[in-house]
Amino acid sequence: MITFIDTCYLLNNLDKINDHFYISSVTIEELENIKTSIHKDEDIKYKARKVVRFLTDNRSNYTVIPFKYSYEELNELFDDLPRNNDSQILACAYSVYLKAQKDNTDFIFITNDLLCQHFAELLGIPVSFDENNQKEEYTGYKEIELNEEDLAHFYNDIYNDNYINHFNLLENEYVIIKQDGNIVDKYKWKDGKYIRIGYKKIPSRFFGDISPMNGDAYQQLAIDSLLNNQITVLRGKAGSGKSYLGLGSLISLFEAGKINKIIIFCNTVAVRGAAKLGFYPGDKDEKLLDSQIGNFLAAKFGGMDQVEIMIEQGTLVLVPAADCRGMDTTGMQAGIYITEAQNSTIDMMKLMLQRVGEDAVCVVEGDDKSQVDMVSYSGDNNGLSRLSEVFRGKPFYGEVTLQTCYRSQIAATAELM
Repeated sequence: MITFIDTCYLLNNLDKINDHFYISSVTIEELENIKTSIHKDEDIKYKARKVVRFLTDNRSNYTVIPFKYSYEELNELFDDLPRNNDSQILACAYSVYLKAQKDNTDFIFITNDLLCQHFAELLGIPVSFDENNQKEEYTGYKEIELNEEDLAHFYNDIYNDNYINHFNLLENEYVIIKQDGNIVDKYKWKDGKYIRIGYKKIPSRFFGDISPMNGDAYQQLAIDSLLNNQITVLRGKAGSGKSYLGLGSLISLFEAGKINKIIIFCNTVAVRGAAKLGFYPGDKDEKLLDSQIGNFLAAKFGGMDQVEIMIEQGTLVLVPAADCRGMDTTGMQAGIYITEAQNSTIDMMKLMLQRVGEDAVCVVEGDDKSQVDMVSYSGDNNGLSRLSEVFRGKPFYGEVTLQTCYRSQIAATAELM
C-alpha cells in the first residue's frame, strides 16, 4: 500500500502516522513558509516546526515527490481546477497513483481538507477523508509539548506584555505546558492575555478546604473556573472529583453568604440495563431521596439526616428536570447544580439552563463518554455535549475534563470494562 499525505493532514495528525508515506515537495515548501510567516497564528507555526523536526530526524520514513510539471502540463491535467498548492500536491499524488496502477499496487491519498478530497475524487484518485480531525474533542484546555527554545520564546512574550494567542485558545480556555511529558506550567486565555494558574483551595467549614487531590493539574484548572466563572462544566469519569469540586464550591459560596440556597436539577434515570423498581411512595422530595440522587447527596453530605435538614430549612432544593418549566431563579441568589448531565437531551438541558437567573452561579457535571444511560440521550442529541458546543468561548463560561479516578484502584480499573 502506498500512502500519500497532504500538508493539512500532516500538520494535524503527526502522531497517527506510523508507516512509510509519500509527500510532495510542495508540502516541504509550505511547512517552511508556515514556520516563519507573520500571518499565521503561533499554534499552526508550532505544529509546522514539529513536523519539520520529525521529517529531519526520520528521513527513511517517507519519500518526497518533486513537483516538476510545467504550467501548461498542470493546466492540461487539471482543466478547470484552481492553480494553487493543493493542485500541485494533487499533481504529485496523481503521478504516484498512475505508477501504482501500472505496478498493481494499492494507493490511498489521505487528507482532512474537504476541497482536496473533492479535487482528488474528480481525478479518480482513491482518497480517505479524515473527518474525525474536523471536530476535535473539546476538554476546556490544550496540552502542548514545548522544547526549551519554544518555552523561552513563550515566556519572553509574556514578560514583555506581548500577548500573542500562541495556541489559538478560546476565551477562558486553558493551556497545560509540558516538557518531556511533564507538566511545567498552566495558563488561561482571558481578556486578550495569558493568566497563570496557581495552586488554589476552596474554603469550606462543612467539607474542609477543597484542594486538588495529589496536586492534580486538571483539578487546579477546575477550581480556577469554579472561582471565576458564572457557569462551569466539569466532565470526567466516575471518581474523578466532579461532585467533590462542583458541589463543594457551591457549599463554600453558601457558607460565605454569596448564595442563599443550592438548587439541584436532576433527571433520575435507571442505570442502563438495570431493572426499573416502579413508583416510590411519598411526596416529590421523598421520591427523589429514595432514588439515586438521594444516595448521591447522602454520600456527599455525610448522611440522609443532614440532607433532610437542609431540605426542611430551604437551603437545599431538589427539582426534577421534568418539573422545572416555568421556574425562574432570578432574585433567589442561588447556586444551581445540574448533576448527571449526560442523561439529558438538548431540549432538557436548554430548559434547565433557561431557569438560571443573572444572580445565580451554575455548575454542570457529567460524563457523556461512558455514563449515558439511555439511547435517546446519546450522540448528537446529548444535552451536555451540546451545552459545551454552544457555551465554549463565552466570557462567563469555563469547562474542564478531569482525567484521574481517585475513588479507588478498583473503581479506576472498572473504567476499563
